[in-house]
Amino acid sequence: MGRERNRIVFGDGRADARIVFVGEAPGYNEDVQGVPFVGRAGQLLNQMLEEVGLRRADVYICNVLKCRPPENRDPAPAKRRPAADTC
Repeated sequence: MGRERNRIVFGDGRADARIVFVGEAPGYNEDVQGVPFVGRAGQLLNQMLEEVGLRRADVYICNVLKCRPPENRDPAPAKRRPAADTC
C-alpha cells in the first residue's frame, strides 16, 4: 500500500480528547492532504459536531489504516497489520 499512497494520514485533534472518531481508511482527499476526514464524510462530521456544540479541535479523529488502499479497495488480509508494516 505504501508505494501507491501520497501521504501517511495520522490522527488529528486533541490527543487527550474524550471523544474519538475512527474511520476505516483514508480516502482520496485525505491521501492528498494528509489529514483524516477532510472529504465529504469530513464535511458531514464537521456539520454534526457543530450541531452538538463541538469543533474538530475538541475531538480526536483517525483511521484504522494510515494509508489509502490502492484503488480504494479492501486491503488483503496480509496488509491488515499495524500501519508501520504496510505504509
